[in-house]
Amino acid sequence: MDAPILATLLDAARSCADYLREPIAQTPWTDWRDFWLARILDDRFVVAYFLPLVPVLLLLPRAKLRTGVILTGLAFMVYVFGALYAGLWLVTCVCLHRLSERFAIECRRTDVLRIGPPLAAIGIVGGWYVLTMVLNELRLPPAWNTWLFEHARWAFPLGARRLAWEPFFPRLHVPPTGAEIAPLFQALFWSVHNIGTAYLAARMLHYFSEIKRETLPREQRTLHNFLAYTCYAPAMIQGPLERFAKFQEELDTCHERRSWRNVPPALARIAWGLLKSLVFTWYFVPLLWNVYGLGHVNTFYRNPEQIASFWLLYLGVFFQIFGLYLEFSGYCDVSAGIARLLGYRQIENFRMPWRATSLRDFWRRWHISLSEILRDYVYIPLGGNRRRTTINLCITFFLCGIWHRITPQVAVWGVVMGLMIAVNQWWVHWMKQLEARPAGLAASLRRGALRLRPLPQICGWLLTQHVFVFSLLIFFGGLGGVKVAVEILRRMWSWFV
Repeated sequence: MDAPILATLLDAARSCADYLREPIAQTPWTDWRDFWLARILDDRFVVAYFLPLVPVLLLLPRAKLRTGVILTGLAFMVYVFGALYAGLWLVTCVCLHRLSERFAIECRRTDVLRIGPPLAAIGIVGGWYVLTMVLNELRLPPAWNTWLFEHARWAFPLGARRLAWEPFFPRLHVPPTGAEIAPLFQALFWSVHNIGTAYLAARMLHYFSEIKRETLPREQRTLHNFLAYTCYAPAMIQGPLERFAKFQEELDTCHERRSWRNVPPALARIAWGLLKSLVFTWYFVPLLWNVYGLGHVNTFYRNPEQIASFWLLYLGVFFQIFGLYLEFSGYCDVSAGIARLLGYRQIENFRMPWRATSLRDFWRRWHISLSEILRDYVYIPLGGNRRRTTINLCITFFLCGIWHRITPQVAVWGVVMGLMIAVNQWWVHWMKQLEARPAGLAASLRRGALRLRPLPQICGWLLTQHVFVFSLLIFFGGLGGVKVAVEILRRMWSWFV
């Protein structure tokens, strides 16, 4: 190899090593409050605050375990989300249980329309879910908000009373001190996906559906069991979405699986999840905030022409979803590690989605618990693959979209994703037909392509990852998501040309 080329490669390797090493070297490892609490154990990773309560559950006998799960879950919620929200959560869960028992009675009646009880349940649970979003817009008079912060700080979540987790909050300035206080309702309901209500709604879709199918016996549907299911802290905030019967079975048998041999792999799983939070903080936050302006300015979507190069613009949406994956899967790792300490076998929520070679395969690997809930309780009841497959897919992913955010562009993303998966299914069906044909040009081309392995798999992988990631331009694009996506793609094309 020529000396100039070798020197260039060595310089590039040194630059890459310096880029990777510099954030680690500058990490304030001993700064517990402003680094570990405010930047690493924030947002989803507040689940780590449950670790000190794990020994309490380990010491409880089998008969007292569910009571311990309820009390420790509420204690965790009081500390992280405030006593006011914990009380509201408890009241909500009790009301949902009463509603579910009434629903069970109504479903057995023969003098009402069969569709009536399910529509009523959907309306009530869906209305409650929307209400939690509406409460985010509620504003107390500044004087009241300030008085509550000074005299009833226990009502505010930890992120508002001690740490600045939520950088998007508007702040109330308190003269003459100049202190900044988060509005109470915006702090309590700042994101339905970070305070557990979105996942509680998805659990209720499963729970009410199983009651309708009469698969949950009355003796299992006690308030005690229900509260344990909804107050289990490791999965309370952002899942995974466990099934009710499976959850009860795991609690009944978890004592038999507890062993000191579980401790090293459990702690390793927790450490692996926290490492993902570190990687996100070290490499993704500076990039997304400073280069793409996604924190406040939002240069990537509002002014894509200001992004310095084609490659930065092209990779921008990849960095966003990879960062989200690190945070979400890292949280699931911490949750799974805590569960393993308890002898509880938690469902895996991610199974190497970036290896998927088709969209159908991708959704079997990404947010698995939600995908299976939507499949079992929306897609299949609508008709699944038996009839109106495309419409069923569009409705299912429309609901998936608005479950994340009730906005037009996210709803459009859901419909687009449903259409793309319908195309994927049509392609798979056509390929199976070609494999069954003994002759024909298309069948011959198909057999020829299969001999080129692994080229077809590589092409499928590239197409799948790009189709999924670039569909997120609509999802992340804010108001006018489709227009924003088209503008970014147009800008990429002009740079590429």
